[in-house]
Amino acid sequence: MRLIGKATLAGIAASCLLGLAIPGSASATANHSTDGPAVPADVQIYSNDEYVKIFGVQKAIAEGVPLPADVLSLGGRSVPPDPSIPWYRINWSALDWDYNDIPTRQGTSDFGARHAAEKHNMRGKKAINAPYNGKADRVRGTRAEYDGVVTSGGSVRMTITSVAERDDVGPGGSRTPDGRPIGTVTAFCRGQTLCPDWINNL
Repeated sequence: MRLIGKATLAGIAASCLLGLAIPGSASATANHSTDGPAVPADVQIYSNDEYVKIFGVQKAIAEGVPLPADVLSLGGRSVPPDPSIPWYRINWSALDWDYNDIPTRQGTSDFGARHAAEKHNMRGKKAINAPYNGKADRVRGTRAEYDGVVTSGGSVRMTITSVAERDDVGPGGSRTPDGRPIGTVTAFCRGQTLCPDWINNL
């Protein structure tokens, strides 16, 4: 049996720690590098919050990423509403083809721009106003519903609906101080709980 001196043992130990090849044996580093597939160059790690912020709520839902609690409580919005803005403030207005006045007010969790954003992720002026550029598709009392379509190259990608109250009294008996109609009550993408983020950037 061949005896190994203390100096030789110390050298082998140092070689193992440094990942150097030892004559007559396989390199520890080489063995380790062949375990499992190589990591793709574009791999990133995000928190749920970061993922939603970067890729949006719709992408997160599609990919099965759990939504952060604050996003869930706001129905998909990542920015809470500003409580200093009064509900009756008019963000923008429209006239339909019958000249009905349709303001879109800041609103509350029950109606208006805030409701559409919180419940349906519908925030964009263009998306909310587009259905109003025509005649009402359905009228029930003082409530009027307007349908619209989102197209790409002439092909319809989805249908949207904006709903307007023509009276000056809204949900909960809120009466407008300016005498104009309540206007937009809600707006949504049909067949979806939340509209895709990109619709608000049109």
